[in-house]
Amino acid sequence: MRFKTSITIGHGEPPRNRRLMELDDDCLLMICEHLALGDQLRLMEVQEERFSSLILQLWSNRYAKLFDFRREQQLNLLKPDELAQILDHLGWRTRALINLPGTGEGCRKWLKRMRQSLNHLQILSFTKSNTLVIQKLPYLCPNVVDLKLGECEGLTPLDVDFMFENLKNLREFEMRSSWNCSQQRYQYPRNLEILKLPACMITACVSQIFQLPRLRLLTAFLCRNSEHGHLDNDGKANCSGTGTLSACLQQIRGRNCRIVGLRLQCRLDDCLPVVDVKEVFRLQSFAWHSQLTVHYDVADGSVKWMPQRPQAVRSLLRFLATQAASLRELNFTRNAHATPTFLAQLDAHLKRAGGCPSPQLTNTDADVEADRGADADTAETNDLAFVELKLLHLPNEQMEAGTVDSDEGLGQKDNGLLM
Repeated sequence: MRFKTSITIGHGEPPRNRRLMELDDDCLLMICEHLALGDQLRLMEVQEERFSSLILQLWSNRYAKLFDFRREQQLNLLKPDELAQILDHLGWRTRALINLPGTGEGCRKWLKRMRQSLNHLQILSFTKSNTLVIQKLPYLCPNVVDLKLGECEGLTPLDVDFMFENLKNLREFEMRSSWNCSQQRYQYPRNLEILKLPACMITACVSQIFQLPRLRLLTAFLCRNSEHGHLDNDGKANCSGTGTLSACLQQIRGRNCRIVGLRLQCRLDDCLPVVDVKEVFRLQSFAWHSQLTVHYDVADGSVKWMPQRPQAVRSLLRFLATQAASLRELNFTRNAHATPTFLAQLDAHLKRAGGCPSPQLTNTDADVEADRGADADTAETNDLAFVELKLLHLPNEQMEAGTVDSDEGLGQKDNGLLM
């Protein structure tokens, strides 16, 4: 349903428009609800106080929790000034603005003309960011708790460190990619509890990341910035992410670390650590989703299969066997490597270690429904390999171990432990 916004309010108006204005507020509100955001904005420009008041009331009710830019398809058709006006109005009426195109002209205009801080904003996310976004954030939303920058353009460590220093309440941070990201070093806030970065950035500063005292969940995904050497000559998965799993586990060992969840996009290591039962962490669940990937070489037309190396699979069997006492869940959904032979070998390893029985090791579709509700990370997963681990709290937090799920939501899709 579309509403003609070019009506004339005043003396001599057509009878049908006069009858429209004679409707009560409930009827007018129902009409406004069926209009797209752009049409609602243009209706406000008619400068009839009842329309403006009703539409602002509608926005306050509909977007009180969050406003998702990506869901409003018509926004891409609006002029930059119109888009900036909508963000002006919505910024005061919601606690979360997500999927904003930070490098778009309309969003730039909105950022530049903001003069007063939106102190109530708790969640802010961008599909793309640049230096302007970074410089404006401390003044725009000083109390933000959850920040996602998306793909970043032209950021420097100085800009990012300035932002971190001034966002005192930041608890969750995500960056999808950045120019020369494997060389970037940032001073991450020590209050961070959830961190999501390209695998190359985590590999480059894994020691620093594991010194964050409150970090609970760490996600590493493949960097899409292929222009800067993040794909190897065979077109395989992000080579800078190789070894991320063993590097993270080695950092956890011997540290007073609070991490209870890892989500990593990387090839399995050939030498996963054999962890003694007296070590500082206990593995509760392990998921490995991996498909045999076909690489087509345009130059000579050859086709190469790129399975996981046999040495890595054997290393995985030994690693899981050492964690048999605490292991409660294994998930090999959508895993081409989980052949009957592999499952039989894993079953034998776990039985020798006194672990979970064979019925838990079957490769079923039990998680299909869960996969459908997975977060955006799922759609962007490179199927060559992704690994998920859920860990028990370490010794200083053993008393809390039974409340991990309820406190942190590790089993919920809000935190998206399934990539």
